[in-house]
Amino acid sequence: MKNSIKFFDYDLPSNLIAENPRTKREQAKLMIYDQELDTLNHSIFSNLDEYLTKGDLIILNDTRVLPGRLFLKKESGGTVEVLFHKLISKYSFECIFKSSRKVVMQSKLYFNDDNFFVVDNIENNFITLSSKSDPMDIFVKYGEVPLPKYIKRKTNAKDIERYQTVYAKHTGSVAAPTAGLHFTEEIFSKLQAKGVVIDYCTLHVTYNTFKPITVDNYNDHQIGSEVCNIKESLISKIKSTKSQNHNVYTVGTTATRAVENYASKSYEGDFSGEADLYITPGYKFKIIDGLITNFHLPQSTLLLLVASIIGRDKLLELYDIAIKNSYRFYSYGDSMFIKI
Repeated sequence: MKNSIKFFDYDLPSNLIAENPRTKREQAKLMIYDQELDTLNHSIFSNLDEYLTKGDLIILNDTRVLPGRLFLKKESGGTVEVLFHKLISKYSFECIFKSSRKVVMQSKLYFNDDNFFVVDNIENNFITLSSKSDPMDIFVKYGEVPLPKYIKRKTNAKDIERYQTVYAKHTGSVAAPTAGLHFTEEIFSKLQAKGVVIDYCTLHVTYNTFKPITVDNYNDHQIGSEVCNIKESLISKIKSTKSQNHNVYTVGTTATRAVENYASKSYEGDFSGEADLYITPGYKFKIIDGLITNFHLPQSTLLLLVASIIGRDKLLELYDIAIKNSYRFYSYGDSMFIKI
């Protein structure tokens, strides 16, 4: 089948899965691929400024990771694992949940000996809970950083700092926009000194970003939506950059989806709402001139997005080169800069 997700597979040696962050963020390897020139270079992330020019605009996702996984106790004594999805109201929120036994409507789920959430709704694998306190404060106090499942070790104190970008601002994600993990204040200073323009959007990363594709035809996958905020001032900078024949680069697939969703829906002014754009091969990019991204899981929506930029064959060729050059993969892994 033409749109089979099986065509977006590759073999990765397990030793190249980055279980831990590098000692220094900026020491990540950086692969630079220029599609127009069909050239490939290898560097390190601290040299990013060498591959950007004065007047270029880079857009980052300034979401902040919430310690979004909680293990709650049922009144019967069983455990329910919840992963934050989104706020519904000041004291109500939606989660993805797992429980070995049925969860009862209007029952209490305890996050400590004396305090609890109330089950307001259950629909498929989503549960709506409410409390008398700000749920975000509860997650910060009692939750744990929800590292991806392929990282087999326990979460540690280092993850609280390193599974967060240095520019994280607006709390609401259960996963980091990992392409941004390599940035440091020193890198930003070098970029600004070169005349590179830096700006931000917000897209709160949920399970939807990483939800496995379980159907053969990837077009039948339900991408879901995520809360997104884009300011009109960013759109003005994008238009100004392009009018001066400079390039607009996004940092990460989430920032890419945020700005392309805005353009695809023909929004104007400030935007605050749900972004549900599903980018697959054949999509015509409306804003970006390139992407800084990590190396993604096989048969994933993130891999499809990158393939939409450079094509499946070139993508798998570059991934093969990365493997042969011992690049580290996934969330704590190394980086790729694609110029269209």
